[in-house]
Amino acid sequence: MQGVSVSQDVRPLPKGALERALLGQAFAEYDSALHKRDAYVHTPALQAATSDDTGRCFFVGRRGTGKTTITRHLEKTRQHVHVVRPDLFSPELPGFSLEHFTTGNQRPFQSLVAAFSFSLLQAVINLEGLPASGVNSSLSRELRELDEGDMYDFDISTLKAIHAIMDPLAQGNEQTWLRQKKRPRQITRAIEAERPFGQSRVTVLFDAFDESWDGSSLAVVYLAALMHACIELNGRVPDLRFLCFVRENIFERVRVIDSEFARLETCVVGLDWTKAQLREMVERRLNMNLTAKLPLGGDTWDAFFEDPASKDAVFDYCQRRPRDVITYLTQVLDIANGHKHTRITNQDLFEARRRFSSSRLSDLGDEYQENYPQIQLVLNRFYGFGQRWTVSALGAFAAKLLKDDDIRRQCASWIYREGSAEQFARLLYDIGFMGFSYRDREGQSKPPVFRSLGPRDTTPPPVSASTDFVVHPSYWEAIDLQDRLVTDVEEDQPFGTVGIRAELPNSWSLEEYAIQVDALESLLGGIPGGQAGSSEFAEYVKELVELCFFRGLDNVRDLAGELAAAETPVGDLIASNRAEAGFWATIRSRYDANQVIFECKNQEALRASDLHQLSFRLAARKHRIGFICFRGRVLPSYERQLKACLVDQGVALILLGESDLRVFTRQAKNGKVKEGHLFDKLDTVERL
Repeated sequence: MQGVSVSQDVRPLPKGALERALLGQAFAEYDSALHKRDAYVHTPALQAATSDDTGRCFFVGRRGTGKTTITRHLEKTRQHVHVVRPDLFSPELPGFSLEHFTTGNQRPFQSLVAAFSFSLLQAVINLEGLPASGVNSSLSRELRELDEGDMYDFDISTLKAIHAIMDPLAQGNEQTWLRQKKRPRQITRAIEAERPFGQSRVTVLFDAFDESWDGSSLAVVYLAALMHACIELNGRVPDLRFLCFVRENIFERVRVIDSEFARLETCVVGLDWTKAQLREMVERRLNMNLTAKLPLGGDTWDAFFEDPASKDAVFDYCQRRPRDVITYLTQVLDIANGHKHTRITNQDLFEARRRFSSSRLSDLGDEYQENYPQIQLVLNRFYGFGQRWTVSALGAFAAKLLKDDDIRRQCASWIYREGSAEQFARLLYDIGFMGFSYRDREGQSKPPVFRSLGPRDTTPPPVSASTDFVVHPSYWEAIDLQDRLVTDVEEDQPFGTVGIRAELPNSWSLEEYAIQVDALESLLGGIPGGQAGSSEFAEYVKELVELCFFRGLDNVRDLAGELAAAETPVGDLIASNRAEAGFWATIRSRYDANQVIFECKNQEALRASDLHQLSFRLAARKHRIGFICFRGRVLPSYERQLKACLVDQGVALILLGESDLRVFTRQAKNGKVKEGHLFDKLDTVERL
């Protein structure tokens, strides 16, 4: 693509425009560009979210397709909007198994729907802060019961509602069960009659379901029940609107498990992006730092890029995913500015591919690790093979995987279901790693077909003798694929070496590492609370940091043991922060955190004094960030003390409850290396 001819009609860029160009953060949670209204592209999904007339309330797409961006737009542009990121999708329900919830019109599942309906109404009442004295009769009585004030927490309130209806059902207490089942209708009738919100419409957004859930089938049942509750309330109460933002791989699991899925499917909005919409997104962001804005519609792109045709190559390479487009082009900008270019060349685009490809492969493994634990191992086994595969070669490769000891141990929960070429090809198609290509009668290959980003039918094209499989180009550099068609895989042909093997602590093998994580995961439940188990809990946290955060932290040690007896310890544990990228590198840059402090509290509730004492000790020793690990849940009532620590002492305290600690061990076991959960914790504190 060298020697590109440039049209004389292209508007020249102002001097230094490329150096000043910024595309913003790829993750919407941290993207300051979204504070500006002109940064948003009005896609059909955004239009559906902002329209009160549509009945569609489920926004489904792959990671990085704009779900959180829509929630931020609604928060910025509308009043009475509340965002909930639930942590309760790691359920335990004594007395009921998965089989009890397989039929949507039976009592167990209907009871779950009623519990979520009740919890959603309670969320509106508490998030809006309606005073019990300001309304009449029936609604006033309900408000007095439902208003929890500063102690309100969606997860805890939902668990109470679930047990309030499921326990009587399990015990055969018909009267109590019926009373609980009818409560949501009583509340909605009161809201309809008394209109406590006036002319306002209250919107509650549910996002990031997957961040804390355990990936179990029962967790999927919980999500299905919540979605059915949203549909019922949206249709019943005009003043309320509940929207759910769900990743497509999780939505597909709901499709499989929910016998009433047809009701949900009619309310779905896909997050597919066209090339024109992606171009508009890039052009809006490139214009942000320009005093004289360039026209949209292609003019801005042509001004910044030497090759006008490069847009198609960029968007196809990034699988038409907004987050990937921003990530890739940000790296391209860095390279172009490093070369002192005044416009982006095709060479800049090519140079950025290897770095982007490695990140994209890691993201893919993380995105699907809940569905397919340790799938990164399977993807890494493609290292050094070819970009294109025949049916027989892919079948031989799948058979070879089943003889790999690491694959059999770490992927046993799913790999044996994918043993044939067709099954294995469907899996790789579903996750976006491979596409299908066909040869015509002359033997020429047609362009490959890859999976779309939205909730469309995931059934791949049929497999025949003329089918070839093509690895998506965005992964070629990461696993050094050769430009050839693989027609056979010999049994004695070794797999290439790429992945996390060399990164594991203590030079453990993957099997040894998995054994250590399994042991750690089962340890927490057996530690007694309070002073009796405080030393065991501190040792547990120490081992968790060593096993789960080894890529960024090392030399984890007991801080109290290092200090003189007369000196008050600043915390229980200290670790050296040597991260080069990711969360730990971020806090080292923002908070000068070359050492990271962990305070271990073997108790369910934190006192204000616990937070303030630690912040004073940290500030006295010039530490600006610290972590408190404890046995309970992170409650909204802690926010006031956290804000005071941040404002008065300049210390950011990140609270890690028991559910957070279990998230870290579960992610380590499944091979997740991204740190989104930690970034969300930091973002919550910094927004206080």
